[in-house]
Amino acid sequence: MNENTVLFVDDEANILKALKRLLRNEPFEVLTATCAEEALEHFRRYEIQVVVSDQRMPEMSGADFLSRLRERYPDTIRMMLTGHTEMDTAVEAINRGEIFRLITKPWNEDVLKAALRQALDHCEMKQEIKRLNQVSREQNFKLQDMNRNLEAKVRERTQQLGQKNRALRKGYIETIRALAEAVDAKDAYTRGHSERVAVYASRIARELNLEKTLIERVYFSGLLHDVGKIGIPDAIITKPARLTEDEYHEIKKHPEIGAKILEPVEMLSEIAPCVRHHHEWFDGSTRGYPDRLRGEQIPLPSRIILVADTVEAMTSNRPYRKVLPLTVVIDELRKYSGRQFDPKVVDAFMSLLEQQGDDFISKDEKFDIDAFIDA
Repeated sequence: MNENTVLFVDDEANILKALKRLLRNEPFEVLTATCAEEALEHFRRYEIQVVVSDQRMPEMSGADFLSRLRERYPDTIRMMLTGHTEMDTAVEAINRGEIFRLITKPWNEDVLKAALRQALDHCEMKQEIKRLNQVSREQNFKLQDMNRNLEAKVRERTQQLGQKNRALRKGYIETIRALAEAVDAKDAYTRGHSERVAVYASRIARELNLEKTLIERVYFSGLLHDVGKIGIPDAIITKPARLTEDEYHEIKKHPEIGAKILEPVEMLSEIAPCVRHHHEWFDGSTRGYPDRLRGEQIPLPSRIILVADTVEAMTSNRPYRKVLPLTVVIDELRKYSGRQFDPKVVDAFMSLLEQQGDDFISKDEKFDIDAFIDA
């Protein structure tokens, strides 16, 4: 017998013969029965996937038969084939027998074949779901046993992964620091500049109550804000006097160069726009570069770095001037707040000065990597 079997139940023998003749080439076995009792006898002998019953039969109606079949063999797909298409017949069959399809006599051969194929597919799907549910239950029992032993291992492994992740992040920060120091080393006057800008910027970001991930981006952007100076001639970088107009035009290229250096590096791609725009003016002035963005168009880390960069530069010796007093720095920031600088960032810096005073300006303090990673 084929893997799949369809049983037709009808009290008219000619109809059963016609159905067997119609389906003789189909990839399933066809059984027939002329009454409900004969059909049930087939069920006791064979595994039947689909049953198609007539409605009006002696002794037991199709709806009664399918209802009884649903109770005894719930996995069998049930269909009704009848010449009586009254609504109450369909409703009774659907409600009591939970039939899959209702097909009328005379039947359309293609429709009947398609319905049988769909029924068999549906039966196979139900069987597969049943099998998978059983497998799932068995696996769940096994997993429950395994979980009792795995919990400790998972905790241990999680701790190991956390330690490795911490080491990787620390190495990541140290690598970025080394790159920033290599840029600063081109000029004795700027040694340590990028680290200080990054530290100042991260403090301002904390004062603004930014999320940890954004504070991290601010810090990294601060470290790498001048990385584009790698592409600027040393003669311009180390010139002990004010730059000419042409030289100034050349050094203004460093934010774009820096962004191009960082963009291809996946872990630094989010930092690239922050580096590119750290010399934009808040009011969109033509003095800002490279794209003359304004206000919220400028990435927040860029706006923070601009203030931190200005503070660090003004409070450090340069070949063309000495360190400026903090009062001068404050006056400059207030004067250009809303023009060159984001007022919110300036206010955050002023708040830090009120809390820390001159201690805010530290030339040897570095970012506390361990505290940041463990936070």
